[in-house]
Amino acid sequence: MKKGWIVPPECCVIIEMEQGASLGYRKAVLLNEIGALGSLAKAAKTSRLDTGHARDIIFEMNQDFSQPLIIFHGNPSDCDMVQLTAKGEEVALSYWRQFEPVWLSIIDERSRHY
Repeated sequence: MKKGWIVPPECCVIIEMEQGASLGYRKAVLLNEIGALGSLAKAAKTSRLDTGHARDIIFEMNQDFSQPLIIFHGNPSDCDMVQLTAKGEEVALSYWRQFEPVWLSIIDERSRHY
């Protein structure tokens, strides 16, 4: 396995947040870490992502949603200082609120088979 690659989870919960814009578990984790750390490199490392891949994910999310979720404090192509926008905070919080009952349902369903 290449350095920085993530092993896909057994199950992925992807939630449509806006028309045409969805968020999955890994992106939601990245948003949380950016909000907590303010550093792309630290957030990527904590999220077990390559920094370049995390940057690409941010560009993708900012393009997909109606408003940017993350802003760069400097040149976006090489800046490390990042911050969630109000929209980014709203989307992350909404994801986790919707994620919890789905995840609990998955856990409950799996426990019935063991």
